[in-house]
Amino acid sequence: MFDIDIGVCGLDGEEAALCAGEETSPRFGMISGSRTRVLYKRASVTDTDFHYDEIDPPATLASHVRCIWRLRGPASEAAPAEPIVPDGCVEIVLNLADPFIRHTEGGASHSQSLRLVTGQLSRAITIAPSGRMDLWGIRFHPWAAAAFLNVQGTELRDRMLTVSDVSRSLDAALDPVVDAATDEDRRRALMIALTTHARTIRPVDPVLPGLVSVIANQRELLSVRQLARGAGLGTRRVQAVFAERVGMSPKMLMRISRFQRALRIARERAGLSWSAVAMEAGYYDQPHLNHDCQEIAGCAPSALVAKEPGLTEAFLTAGDRSRAENEVDG
Repeated sequence: MFDIDIGVCGLDGEEAALCAGEETSPRFGMISGSRTRVLYKRASVTDTDFHYDEIDPPATLASHVRCIWRLRGPASEAAPAEPIVPDGCVEIVLNLADPFIRHTEGGASHSQSLRLVTGQLSRAITIAPSGRMDLWGIRFHPWAAAAFLNVQGTELRDRMLTVSDVSRSLDAALDPVVDAATDEDRRRALMIALTTHARTIRPVDPVLPGLVSVIANQRELLSVRQLARGAGLGTRRVQAVFAERVGMSPKMLMRISRFQRALRIARERAGLSWSAVAMEAGYYDQPHLNHDCQEIAGCAPSALVAKEPGLTEAFLTAGDRSRAENEVDG
């Protein structure tokens, strides 16, 4: 059986300090003008065109929210379209600047809404900024978004919806975030909106954090039956709870987790051959990795890792950090 600790949604001293705007101890980096501590190592990614940070959620959100992030940068005349690779998480994205353009298969493109719920992705999406960037994002744990948004997980899979389409009450609660005059006021308003909404939501299914942790830490290929047996559950129960609360099958989440692990290994150990990367990440062989990369990212792994720093780098690094944190905690 798995030992599962999903956290307690109570207001502790640190959360009270966050909502009151009092200073908390910094860890590894800060958002300019913010006193919220950063959770992850290497939580800042800076390029000539943008700056990306992650913020630790307060205790009342920790069982649902993995991190809060911000991406900002000036307008660029030659900003290329870049793939954003799946990381197994649903996100709410608030755009306070110019809209992003999403490029779809077949050459079509359209402007994205300024308040988005980005569902569980099974394939990379391709986006490009149309001007100045200022995004705030709420990244949920894989098991938590459906509960937080009061929807079925399958309703979000491979979809990008406006926040108002998913939750009108949460959309209204986010108005002060958009209207805030300063970054500090915006951060405080965001924390208040999320913690207030969290008091009205259904609890996390207690079996899911442990199951997701096993998937994140597993180096060998694992069947759904083995995953279920390790948790003392039936295979159908595991498949059903993943569909309802995660929004994708356990097999698909395993695939994304393994792919993110391979990318992290390749970036951290540049001299390692791709066959060695594949074996260490849990693939049968390099062709198995190549196949997954083509299916998920639409290119070879060497092409993805060799990209110049950009949006892909920021969100790949973000996914890597989140998985690394899970592996340490597990």
